[in-house]
Amino acid sequence: MKANDVDLIQRVLDGDQDAFTTLVNKYQKSVHALVWRKIGDFHIAEELTQDVFLKAYNGLRCL
Repeated sequence: MKANDVDLIQRVLDGDQDAFTTLVNKYQKSVHALVWRKIGDFHIAEELTQDVFLKAYNGLRCL
């Protein structure tokens, strides 16, 4: 993980919603492509990608 990502995560933990948006924008295409290759359905991969980021966000809130 790059230092910039660590900084963004710290900003999320400090309540900065825009920092999480930045992380999503940075990784969304890669995560979606990986899920799509594994699942084989573009639209289901979109839903699962959303679930991934929601779980990541909720996991950060628990820290």
